[in-house]
Amino acid sequence: MSEQDTAARQPGELRGQVAIVTGASSGIGTAITEQLVARGVHVMLAARRVERLHALAERLRGDGNGETQVIQCDVRKVEDVRATVKQTLDRWGKLDILVANAGLGYRAPVVDGDIERWRVMLDTNVWGLLLTLKYGLPSMLERGSGQVVVMSSVAGRVPTPGGNAYCGTKAAATAIADSVRQEVGSKGIRVIGVEPGVVISEFQEVALYTPDIVANMLKGATPLQPSDIARTVVAALEMPGHVALNEILIRATGQAHP
Repeated sequence: MSEQDTAARQPGELRGQVAIVTGASSGIGTAITEQLVARGVHVMLAARRVERLHALAERLRGDGNGETQVIQCDVRKVEDVRATVKQTLDRWGKLDILVANAGLGYRAPVVDGDIERWRVMLDTNVWGLLLTLKYGLPSMLERGSGQVVVMSSVAGRVPTPGGNAYCGTKAAATAIADSVRQEVGSKGIRVIGVEPGVVISEFQEVALYTPDIVANMLKGATPLQPSDIARTVVAALEMPGHVALNEILIRATGQAHP
């Protein structure tokens, strides 16, 4: 085996790399941030609830020597997304990992749906994702390297009653991730789409899930935690450079539906 082949098959070393994590103030975003900082990654924490970001940054100070910086970012706003990327590049001079995690859910029959909540969710989960990719990718393309994580959901492939709008946004996220993969994969950038099943976090409360909905999905199975998704994301990021886990579906063992 040549030296080039040997190098290509080595696990990715994340220490010293630079990441942006959107939606870092809670749930999966917080867990991914924790895992990255513990591995020595410098992370720009981006979310609307900036007070939570400051608390997270303080808690992670000195953990694995990864640095953090906080920025208030609503991914629906062009100026916020552009500022997030700019401040990352100004602080650390590069961007290696872009975690497009910001998103929210909402569950209701379509005839009962709150149209303003639909608008916020569509703007966050789809428009916000597109903005994050549009402004996050150029510096990676200039360097010819980078990794992008797009947080989708099993709901994007298995629609459920009441999930009409949310399932639609996550189907869009999965399609966007694969389209972007085809655009940038040959240019040194790896795109990782992640589709979690039932993960217990603030998500269910925000999305107006009643307790019976989650119980019917799990049928007694132990649910996933945000840390389970974070470990999976980091494992994908650490794969050798020639290996791309483009679409990762993660369910709790025994999750019945979806």
